[in-house]
Amino acid sequence: MYFTGEFDEQVDVAVLGFGNAGAVAAVTAHDAGARVVVIEKQPEGNHRPNSRYAAGFFLVPTDVDRAVRYLAALYAVNGEQVSPGLIRTWAEQTAANPAWLTEHGGEYAVLDLHGEHDTLPDHDSVTVYRALPTPRSGDYPGCPLHGLLRSLVSERGIEVRYGTAATALLTGPDGAVVGVRVQQGDRVTTIGVRRGVVLAVGGFEGDESLKRQYLPVTPVHFYGSQDNTGDGVRMAQEVGADLWHMNTWPGHFVARFDGTGYGGGTGIDLWGSGRFGPATDGNPGAVFVDGAGRRFLDEPGRQHAANLELLAMDARSLTHPRIPTWWIFDDARFRKAPLVPTYSGPAGPVHDHAWSADNVAELERGWIRHGSSVRDLAQACDLDPEALSATVGRYNELCARGRDDDFGRDPVTLTPLTGERFYAVPLWPGGSHTVGGPRRDEHARVVAAHGDVIPNLYSAGELGSVHGLLYPAGGASLAECMAFGRIAGAAAAENRTGVRRVSSASIGSERCQT
Repeated sequence: MYFTGEFDEQVDVAVLGFGNAGAVAAVTAHDAGARVVVIEKQPEGNHRPNSRYAAGFFLVPTDVDRAVRYLAALYAVNGEQVSPGLIRTWAEQTAANPAWLTEHGGEYAVLDLHGEHDTLPDHDSVTVYRALPTPRSGDYPGCPLHGLLRSLVSERGIEVRYGTAATALLTGPDGAVVGVRVQQGDRVTTIGVRRGVVLAVGGFEGDESLKRQYLPVTPVHFYGSQDNTGDGVRMAQEVGADLWHMNTWPGHFVARFDGTGYGGGTGIDLWGSGRFGPATDGNPGAVFVDGAGRRFLDEPGRQHAANLELLAMDARSLTHPRIPTWWIFDDARFRKAPLVPTYSGPAGPVHDHAWSADNVAELERGWIRHGSSVRDLAQACDLDPEALSATVGRYNELCARGRDDDFGRDPVTLTPLTGERFYAVPLWPGGSHTVGGPRRDEHARVVAAHGDVIPNLYSAGELGSVHGLLYPAGGASLAECMAFGRIAGAAAAENRTGVRRVSSASIGSERCQT
């Protein structure tokens, strides 16, 4: 939005959004000597960014050169050409995250988890770490990494304006971003920036119109903040930003339950292991079936690419036969543990909705279908009883052989479906976050549609993430938030836009022209 008036106030750097990326950008810019203000549209008492829902995993390259090749291979699968400088910056800066965390009082564990796409070379060049609670993160109810970053912001006295929405980026005659318009209740003000604006407002998980426009299927249900409504996408578009990765996301199978008061999806815990992978103490039987009652993948599929399995469309019926997918399991799984994660996500410490320890309350609410036989269960799910019975029978035969000849599922998970009762939950495409938004370069500068950068505008986090069709490994988003938060904060602090006058008129007057 072209701005011709005087600002109500002025700072060096305005950071829009107070998730992990915004917090790191604010700390970095402050430590470089900039006066920083953070603008956060959620109220302080109900501040629930996606960063708070996370489990704290973050990806770390253990060999930068090989990690560069791995990410480049992920891009190449989709035929996408990306700047080598951007890929190398990603690898170098995510590799620097553990040292940065240690310097700032963070602690972490190193896990035996590596690149998710093990059919590609160099997938073992990245390792997954997990942030641990520390005295600085305190008893924060949510991801301990976000708790730590909140403390770093607070310790520095950086102002966070909660309940304040950024509504427009303000530009000068040359198209450079010179400030931001914000709204708190009915009060509209303008903030000029002497150095730059960092966009870190998250994606568009909570905006149905953007999801229908850009994502390849509908519905898609994300778990995390439903206040991520594409604000950054729209503001960036208005000042001429190029967009990328709008039609992709790191996807899962998710459940969605009416009557919780929470509008998003909820991840599932397939094995009752408390993690995505199999348990070490035995894995109850479970299969996924489509609308015809047939299996179609090696359950549970790729952790962050399972959504790709759901996209197949029947051109004759004009339907997506795998939406919903049905999770079929027996008493052993029902009795083992909650069906959804309670260590993270909406049923975790954030408590968007509660989940019982024994799944009984959810069964009584009708969220879990059940039957005394596979045929009865099929009828409860409007599936063909003959087809589902045949599928379960075939699966049990494969379990007896100890080898999944149909889809190659991990033998340790081949436990037959047995018992006196069977259960099902419908699953939908979804995940933790979108990745689309304004394209950024290796300096975290937002790139314009015509190819140049938009002066004084930077971005970090899931808004315009560097991850495209394929997600490197669990924790890639938190790693990117820290890495590009540092890059954006440092770049904005080093920049100079020039000083403009601050208005002496009453705050809230409108001085923007389109």
